[in-house]
Amino acid sequence: MTAITSHFTLQHEIFILDSYLKKPLPTHNKRAFVQGFIDELLTALRMEPLAPLQIFDAVDNRAPGYSFIIPITTSHISGHYFEKPGKHPHIRMDVYSCASVNWRKLIMLADRHLKLGAWHATFIDRQIGIDGSERLMMDIKGEGADVLDESKLLIDNMELTASRVTRKKVAMASKR
Repeated sequence: MTAITSHFTLQHEIFILDSYLKKPLPTHNKRAFVQGFIDELLTALRMEPLAPLQIFDAVDNRAPGYSFIIPITTSHISGHYFEKPGKHPHIRMDVYSCASVNWRKLIMLADRHLKLGAWHATFIDRQIGIDGSERLMMDIKGEGADVLDESKLLIDNMELTASRVTRKKVAMASKR
């Protein structure tokens, strides 16, 4: 897999997915299963592996399953799969990247490979706004490949935000 470097710009984005699954993931040959999902995800999101995928079996039988992580040149992708008897199997995934994270494409691929049930996600554009602007944060809910609700999370204390911007402008003016 070769990244298209002309499409790379530093974006600093995080996508966090918590999902019930419609059925348990395969336990036989889980390495090949997870590797296939990660390979397709890396290609679709134009990301490059920095080291091999690692999979760790759970050691606590209260939450049987496994965890995986793959370092990528722009950060990492990790996941935690749990299959507690009598409960819905579920996955927790984090995609941290300095490249753009197309979360809609990620949801589509996750549903294709993992068969997502009801899910809840958070998307964070973690840019450091030099003008005092807020970070973009979104709360997203869905089922399967469908996005059912998407809302931007807002800063409640606008007075504090205005104060920060004013202090920064004063500090910048005093440096002149």
